[in-house]
Amino acid sequence: MTVKTLVEVSLVKTVVATLLSLALLPVLLMAPPARAQKLQVVRIALSTPTPHMAPLWVGKDKKLFEKYGLDVQLILVNSGSLVAQMFQAGELQMTANAPASLVSLAAAGEKLSFFLGLSNTSPFTLMTQPNLRRAEDLKGKRIGTARFGGSSHISALIALEHLGLDLKRDKIILVQTGVDPDRMVALENKAIDAAMLQLVATKVMTAKGYYQLLNMYKSKVPYQNTGLTIKKEYGITNAKTVDSFTRGIIEAYGYIFKKENKPAVKEVIARNLRLPNVDAAEDYYTEAQEELDRKPYPTLEGFKIVIKYVAEQNPRAAAIKVEDIVDNSWLKKLDGEGFFEKVYGAR
Repeated sequence: MTVKTLVEVSLVKTVVATLLSLALLPVLLMAPPARAQKLQVVRIALSTPTPHMAPLWVGKDKKLFEKYGLDVQLILVNSGSLVAQMFQAGELQMTANAPASLVSLAAAGEKLSFFLGLSNTSPFTLMTQPNLRRAEDLKGKRIGTARFGGSSHISALIALEHLGLDLKRDKIILVQTGVDPDRMVALENKAIDAAMLQLVATKVMTAKGYYQLLNMYKSKVPYQNTGLTIKKEYGITNAKTVDSFTRGIIEAYGYIFKKENKPAVKEVIARNLRLPNVDAAEDYYTEAQEELDRKPYPTLEGFKIVIKYVAEQNPRAAAIKVEDIVDNSWLKKLDGEGFFEKVYGAR
């Protein structure tokens, strides 16, 4: 073979290799990164955007779940009952909402694990018109809550019992008046006599002269407000996923509690609560700092209270044993291996 022939063959090979490379280029560009292909999808429904959801938002925003191989998808569903329906239908892997609707699912035979408490005490204050300053002043009055069966509604029932009042006996009417801003307007327009309000709304209305008849958070009235739930079967068949998720969210807690991360956490809160600017997130940041537990174990006593009030509307719920639905094993595993100390640092 001549030198000229060798050169021609070499040139042909080079051209062919180039053409193959160009042909494969679109395919390579279209292919997702190898890391993205390995992420396990976890769909979680949030029923109400509150500062207690900050660990989920931060974990997602700062890619702490991705660190453990998870693609966590947060879906806002403004209805606890709809969340329960989606969960039952298998459209979700987890829920982050008030447990009342889930107790009804458990009463219908669904096997559930409530494994992490995002908010382990009621964050609500029973705010009243300025002239209503005693428990007996609420007799015959109207109290605003959000949806019946939701956290503010159950909190209202607990607050009344704590104050020695009874809905029927004392002719008290609970009114569905929307979220905090709606209840604040209803109070100012005197459409209601009292309302269940969370920390920021309570601060605003107190400054306007409205009265804090009962601050449930400061009074430490037992109540499981919100938390994370999976189906027991999912926890068995996807144990690694649940373990990874739990590690990721605890790292998110650690991120939130570090003072140097305050600007970044406020930005995440402001974006998810759709606040006008980052400065408007200051009080919500404070709420998250005060009310999130460093070790977010669900409270058995608080969950018993939820079951009690759900059972008044759904008698089958009375048969539920709190030990069968509250599952602290995932957090205990991390606790036993010193994971909290690793994340938060020695104290």
